Amino acid sequence: MKKKHLIASTLSLGLLGGAIAIPSAIFADSDAAVTDSATSTAVTQDAGKTTTGDHVITPQATDGQIVDRPVAGFNDSADFDVKGGYGYVRLYLRNTGNTTITFTVNQGSASGAEKYSGTVKPGKTFDEILNSSKAWSSGKFYVSLSSGSGSMSGKLGVRTSTNTNF
Repeated sequence: MKKKHLIASTLSLGLLGGAIAIPSAIFADSDAAVTDSATSTAVTQDAGKTTTGDHVITPQATDGQIVDRPVAGFNDSADFDVKGGYGYVRLYLRNTGNTTITFTVNQGSASGAEKYSGTVKPGKTFDEILNSSKAWSSGKFYVSLSSGSGSMSGKLGVRTSTNTNF
């Protein structure tokens, strides 16, 4: 009699509030594939061994160093820090003005070793990882911007990350 009450209670709970999740591994054979809903990863159970599928999402850490900073004037600059382990740098520069913006990224000081340079034409956006082949060392870096004869207008952003998947 006690089993009937337990089953009836379980069924009524399922009907009242929603479904009750029962892990499919309880009903699976020893060689069955099961999906782990917490990670959306296929897990294969083989005689007590568990292996993870090849589509595992590996989180990376990112750090917004400069976020939507307005760009103005004929010359502008901003600095950012690359923390230890965060050696990959993505630079975003949107040019909303009428003149081409030239930018350089230097290490240590505004006139230090040049790490990257480029230009962004009016109405265009630059949004790239500057160093996808090799992480930069930690330290202070400087973004210098200039527009030549006309005033700049736009937005600047810099993010650092532990890998290139950002």
